[in-house]
Amino acid sequence: MKASENQQAGLLSLGNLDAEISRAKSTLTELTSGKSTKDMRELNLKLAGELIEARNQLDSVELELKRAETDLQTVEQRIEKDNARLSTTSNSKDAQGIQSELATLTKRKSELEDMELAILEKKDEVAAVFAEVQARKTLNENELREAEAKIEAEVLKQRSGLDLMVQQRAQQSTQLPVELLELYEKKAARGIAIGRLIGRECGACRISLGATAYAEIQALPSDDIATCPDCQAILVR
Repeated sequence: MKASENQQAGLLSLGNLDAEISRAKSTLTELTSGKSTKDMRELNLKLAGELIEARNQLDSVELELKRAETDLQTVEQRIEKDNARLSTTSNSKDAQGIQSELATLTKRKSELEDMELAILEKKDEVAAVFAEVQARKTLNENELREAEAKIEAEVLKQRSGLDLMVQQRAQQSTQLPVELLELYEKKAARGIAIGRLIGRECGACRISLGATAYAEIQALPSDDIATCPDCQAILVR
């Protein structure tokens, strides 16, 4: 097949443009695959689970504290009531019974106060864990949003560039002979379709031509289509 030097140069330009389009598509695939944010998304799910667990523990301790406070209030009310009864009774036997009950209630009050203090300390510990997990989750979410925003901006940039290259390719294709373009497309379906001959090296497969093959290609007229004997790509001299 014959092709002028300008047509061969145009075909090489088309091949380079197709390589750029292929790289842009690969970049878009990589950007939209979610691989770059996978670890952050997995960490966010893990922290969400930890946060729920920490919240449940905090709720449990708060419920435990509320019960202790209610029990303590009940005992204090009974102590107040018994003290009032003791101050008004003149029956020694009743007084002894009230005093005995007060002693029991006072002991119970002390136990509840100790329990309440222990629960408060436990609540502080659990609340600190909850706050720490919440802070880590918030930080991770912010980093994830920032990363996703950057990816989205890069995707828009890549898509815009790809659209321009596709338009440019369509324009360049119309400037080439149909048969030459069909030959190129047929070869492109199998791999790299075209490359420049640099010295004795094929620009498509990067394999150096043997002396005989190189000499045969060099002997061809400039408007003859040369092909690489190894990868069958079109060689532009």
